Amino acid sequence: MDTGTVQAKPERAALLALAAAGFVLVALAPLGLYFLFQTSFEGFVAVALAQGAVYAFAVWLVVSHRFGRAALAVIFVAAVLTRAVALPAPVLLSTDVARYVWDGRVQAAGTNPYRYVPADPQLSPLRDAAIYPHINRADYAVTIYPPVAEMIFFLATRVSESFTMMRLTMIGFEAVTVLALMALLEHDGRPAARVLIYAWHPLPIWEFAGTGHVDAAGIALMTLAMLAAVRERRVLGGIALAAGTLIKPFVLLVAPPLWRRWDWRVPVAFVITAIVCYLPYLSVGSGVLGYLGGGYQDEQGYLDGKGFFLVALLRRVGLPAPGGLAFAIFACVVLVAVALAIAFRPKPRDTDPALFLPLAAAALLLISPHYAWYFAFLLPLLARAPYAPLIYVTLAAFVLYLPPIKDFDDFLTAGLWLYGGAALLALADFVVRSRPLPIRRPA
Repeated sequence: MDTGTVQAKPERAALLALAAAGFVLVALAPLGLYFLFQTSFEGFVAVALAQGAVYAFAVWLVVSHRFGRAALAVIFVAAVLTRAVALPAPVLLSTDVARYVWDGRVQAAGTNPYRYVPADPQLSPLRDAAIYPHINRADYAVTIYPPVAEMIFFLATRVSESFTMMRLTMIGFEAVTVLALMALLEHDGRPAARVLIYAWHPLPIWEFAGTGHVDAAGIALMTLAMLAAVRERRVLGGIALAAGTLIKPFVLLVAPPLWRRWDWRVPVAFVITAIVCYLPYLSVGSGVLGYLGGGYQDEQGYLDGKGFFLVALLRRVGLPAPGGLAFAIFACVVLVAVALAIAFRPKPRDTDPALFLPLAAAALLLISPHYAWYFAFLLPLLARAPYAPLIYVTLAAFVLYLPPIKDFDDFLTAGLWLYGGAALLALADFVVRSRPLPIRRPA
């Protein structure tokens, strides 16, 4: 029998298994959409976790097999179909997209979005029945989003002031992420099929295509910053890093591995870009920070400490726990220390993709985000350096939608599912990797 034929059979079987996984992933999407229209958070989370199980199997396939172009076709078709199903989702998981459309409309009317809350009488002519009723914090909070996010909202709404247009915009940014990620995988010498680790994950499907979160744009610019760095485009990398950070601050977490010791180009490009992006909105002075500058921290439970998972855990078991401000200072010190250790590593020119994970993981544990979509930024990093405990965290993030967790009444339980489960997986991974290989005694 031909040896090549024998070797091809396992790969053909793996491709069929991948296609089957893609079929199940797509088939589950209408069921998830149904539960959203039925306002059943429990049903939706069950479907999302089922998709997560299928996704985990598919990740194992692309990590353990070498696939060709046929696999890429399967990956892209399933990614597009699942997003097409999620696109008409009701405004249930989050109403943030309504604020996006509103901010774009306010800017088109010539008003600084950081100046008035949506309920202010000055903006009454802009109200309608389609967008305004869905805006969260409409009567007490100006926008929380940084300048580059506001620019995106303005441009998207010049095409159409609708939820669908905003979601399509975020899907467009996802396409940028996928293309940049494939270029990074080629640079790393990794199979292009690993783009599945981003493209098939349920978080982008439901949070970007289905809910329209602007995190998709931040992730795209973060991935472009990494690509610019490996191609020695340092200035472009600094610009992308700044623009991404001014959409979502999590983008800044990739800066330490990208920085080369005493390289002035990235920080200078970053600062200049940030200044230029803030200039159009400085008419409100210090108010340009929006709701992020006041009220949000208290709302999320960070001021009294209960919003931090580790503080809540210490209090639950009866151990002395710091207050919110003290823990925030501690978290900043730890994150800065980890960032400096990465930035000043012994071999600064060796940018191992795994270098991006420690700071991101530390930030998640210490800050303990309360929303599922905040975990999606890990996916491009995990596509380059897969790590099971962090993949688990991104999949388990859907438990944050379960009542009463989604109302911040029992965030400790969510944290135990997220970080406790990840810790157990990390321990198991460590034990397996550190186990000595069996040595046969000579006869």
